[in-house]
Parts: sequence; C-alpha cells; structure tokens
Amino acid sequence: MSDDVSLTVGGATVSGWTSVRVTRGMERIPADFDIAMTERFPGATDVVVNEGDPCVLSIGGDTVITGYIDRVNDHFDAHYHVLTISGRGKCEDLVDCSAQYPSFQFLGASAAQIATALAQPFGINVKAADGGLIIPQYVINVGDSAWSVIDTVCKLSQLLAYEDADGDLVIGPLSTLEAAGGFALGVNCERAGYLRDISQRFSVYRVYLVGAASMQDAGVQQFIEYTVNDTTMPRYRPKAFIAETNDAGATVSNQHAIWECNRRLGRGNIVTVTTSSWRDSEGQLYTPNTLAALWMPQLKLIEGQKFTIGEVTYRRDMNGTGCDLILMPPEAFKPEPINYLPLPRDVAAALVPPP
Repeated sequence: MSDDVSLTVGGATVSGWTSVRVTRGMERIPADFDIAMTERFPGATDVVVNEGDPCVLSIGGDTVITGYIDRVNDHFDAHYHVLTISGRGKCEDLVDCSAQYPSFQFLGASAAQIATALAQPFGINVKAADGGLIIPQYVINVGDSAWSVIDTVCKLSQLLAYEDADGDLVIGPLSTLEAAGGFALGVNCERAGYLRDISQRFSVYRVYLVGAASMQDAGVQQFIEYTVNDTTMPRYRPKAFIAETNDAGATVSNQHAIWECNRRLGRGNIVTVTTSSWRDSEGQLYTPNTLAALWMPQLKLIEGQKFTIGEVTYRRDMNGTGCDLILMPPEAFKPEPINYLPLPRDVAAALVPPP
C-alpha cells in the first residue's frame, strides 16, 4: 500500500514532498502539519498554494487532515528553491475564534446541541455517539472561545471531544477500538520508552464537605470526609480537597477525587513508541483514541497490556520514514468532572422553560 503524502488544494493534488510532519492527538485540537518540497521534484515550481486555502492532506488513499493552509514559506538561493507549507484542521476556528450565539446562553440543551450550534457557523459538523446530559443553563462569557465552551459542556457529560480526519468534531466516550497487532519490540517497534513517574501521585485523596451552618450553632453541622485510596503508592502521601458549593458539590467533588487518583496514575505511566510503518498489521493508519496491546517485557510492562494511543505523529525526512506515538492507560484520558452551577439544582431547573 502506497503511503505517499498528497496535498489537495483548489482541486489540484500535489505529492513528492521531501519533508513531512503530521500530528493528530486526543488532546491536541486541531491536528496540524508541516510539509516541504524542493525544485528538484517535477512540478514544484508550478505549485500554487495560498495562505487561507482549504486543503485536504492524505496518506495513500486515507484522508488525515481536512482544514486550511496557515502559512506558506518560499526559500530561494542560487542553488535551490524550497517550498514549506503549514496548516491545521478545520477545528482551528473553534480554538482561535470567540463563541457567538444570539442570546449568549443555552437553556435545556445537551453538550452535542451546544457544540453543534457553536460549530455550525464555521462549517464544522459534530459527530456525537452520545448527546450528553441536558444542561439546564449555560451562559457564554463574551470573549470565550467556542472550544472552551464545548470542552466545558463535554466534561459535564463526561465525554471526550476531538477532531477527526474530516475536520469535524467528534464527541463520545473513550474508544474500545484496537490497533491490529499492537506493538512489540523487534517486530514492528524500532524503539520504545516507558516513563514511570510517581512525583505527582498520592496514596490517599480526601474530600471534605465543610458548611458555614449559618442557621445553626457552631459545630453542629456534621463534618463529612470522602476517601479514595491508591494502593499502588509505596508510602503515605495525602491530598485533600474541599467539596464545591451547592447541592451537587459533594457528588461532583467525590467524582473528582476518583478522577484525580486514576488520572495521576495514568499520567505517571507514559509509553513512547517509534515504528517505521504508519499502519497497523491490517493496513489501518494509527489514530488517536485507539487501544494498542504492548508486548514489551524489556520495559517491565505486563505482556499484552492495552494502552490508549493519545497522540500520533507521521514523519518523513532525509532520515527516513517513521511514526511516533504516545500511549497511556485509558484512565489518563477520562474527562475531568466539574461543577458549573452556582445555584441549587432545583433553582437551576426552575430556570429551564417548559417544553
């Protein structure tokens, strides 16, 4: 299968790039690329690409990034001409631009509905496997980026949001899809690394529900503690939080303690892999939000343990072709629980107009 990198702009497709760097990630929005060619390739001097042009970058027959050209850089001297092009996926407009909505507030809308309303002016589709919970009220602050709003409402629904190859926004849970063949040192993996970091982990996470008890005598209100233990920590290291306000504060804060424990454990186990192929054993391009089995006893990993691909970089230059991947346990990518309502839920519910 050919893995030639081609760039389609204005109906014309150009290939023969001498340098390629394409990166996609679950926490890297939008995807981006840098590609270059020299005059020694036929047609290089005929390439007409302007900043702002819509583009599609493909590897073989697979679309990888759909977006826009950000920068075009021409270099000339007495001996050669180098053309360098940089671009990003369509979701760059969600990140760069301020959110616009007629009333600047949403009432009784799901995360997918809010994302759709904010993405539609930019020509970005929202692909949602789960629309998420109905949010009673969400007010946009003037100047907030569209992405910051979408990211927040997706966290409320415990959903991930990231860009796909079509430049559209995907909203959904962690994927259970798996890259065929996984990675094994000496088979399809040129080199690998395993970072084990305990510096930001703790043995116990405690949430304390502390109230002002303004209508009671001092000391009457019960002091409540919620505890989450990380039994893999070798020594005593406590971390404490005060529960957030309103009647959902304790629930969300307890969920946050579990998230803190799992995320810190996941982020303390990072595997980096370099392989000479951009595709798995079934010919599919490696993509973010995909599980991969790891067969690396040299790194003291459990054989066959499955990590989630968080970021993929396809590269090609004078040193050859390679694919660099960053993998972590799935828990490292779960959305952070947040509490956005300053009002009691019954008051917030009363703000939602009847159907």
